[in-house]
Amino acid sequence: MQNLQRTQTQGVNKTKKFKKLFVILMITAIMVSALTLVASAAAPPAGAEAAYQTIIGFFITWLTRIGMAVALVGAIMFGLAIKSNDAEQKQTGLFTLVAGIVVAAVCGAADMFDLFA
Repeated sequence: MQNLQRTQTQGVNKTKKFKKLFVILMITAIMVSALTLVASAAAPPAGAEAAYQTIIGFFITWLTRIGMAVALVGAIMFGLAIKSNDAEQKQTGLFTLVAGIVVAAVCGAADMFDLFA
């Protein structure tokens, strides 16, 4: 009987500790959200905008090149798989070719994602 009461007491203590921890975490979350500074929606300085455009242009250029290189590797893999008549290698080559083309196409359509202001 004593063991049952002890187990129930321990369960109640754990529940109380959990409730206390939950309340502390919720209060902390509310305080952080209440005290967060709101960023203004003012236009960025001209230098920052130019730097952003340069960085995005750099990434898009290189991701397009990487995508085309991956497509080239996939085409070579597919061509060599045709020679050996291996279905699994053909499939891998085609998947690699398509993945490279998709990466290059997404980078080619970057203006569709409104990255450039």
